[in-house]
Amino acid sequence: MTIFCGIGTLLSASPQRPTFRTGVQTVTIYATVSDREGRLVPDLKKEDFQILDNGRPVEATVFSNEIQTITVAVMLDMSGSMVGRFLRVRDATRHFIAALRPGDRARVGTFGDEIAVSPLLTGDRRELERVLLEELWPGGATPLWSAIDAAMTSLANEPGRRVVLTLTDGRDGWGRQRPPRTASLNDVKRRAVAESFMVYAIGFEGTGLDPGVLSLSEQTGGGHFEVKDTTELAPTFERVAEELRRQYAIGFTPAALDGKVHSLEIRLAEHGLKARGRRSYVAAPDRR
Repeated sequence: MTIFCGIGTLLSASPQRPTFRTGVQTVTIYATVSDREGRLVPDLKKEDFQILDNGRPVEATVFSNEIQTITVAVMLDMSGSMVGRFLRVRDATRHFIAALRPGDRARVGTFGDEIAVSPLLTGDRRELERVLLEELWPGGATPLWSAIDAAMTSLANEPGRRVVLTLTDGRDGWGRQRPPRTASLNDVKRRAVAESFMVYAIGFEGTGLDPGVLSLSEQTGGGHFEVKDTTELAPTFERVAEELRRQYAIGFTPAALDGKVHSLEIRLAEHGLKARGRRSYVAAPDRR
């Protein structure tokens, strides 16, 4: 059984996000910049970035290096192979929740025997901790793609940057109980690009993350981490929260709304720095 909420695709501005011009489609890139040691670099200026749309430089019409609020669905793998890690996964997720600040909102979901996503998107840390303590049930297979798809559906009506953060120790699989309608990796990739979702993934060294998850996180401008054991989960969750908070918001107006997938590239003026952001978008005509 899959439990989820909310459907929609419109993107709009909020008081704590960059302001987009009414009536003009703006493509937004949320970029993470780090130095050679992997430390975040949060104080760059607009002129330090160059954005290429299908290889052609475009002018940034929106730029913000202010603290970003977080809107995230955290999807926890509760499959049978996670049973021995269950308590530490739960406790590590509490560190992520503790890192939320005013204006941030999260919901918690699980996947295993079923896919369940909390109907409440909230910044109330006590409520989120209650979900962790009372509504996590380990067991079952690993319906990874359908879980990410359900998480995207749960955030589809939300404005601004929408993030799916998944923790898993395996690859997609329903076992013998696979329902007739399930999402595939290609389904999830197409949707993430078309609807501008960002995907982060945390996996365990040894088992490793599914190659499809690695590709998905890279294509959407998210990130992926592999931890050696559960003791590294809490700082990794905290790192994800800090990355999301310190991303740059860069927007531009497409020259042509041709309905095609366009490639995106971020270049930096300063050598030794690395920028990570989504690699494509759909230049869809405005149908309003």
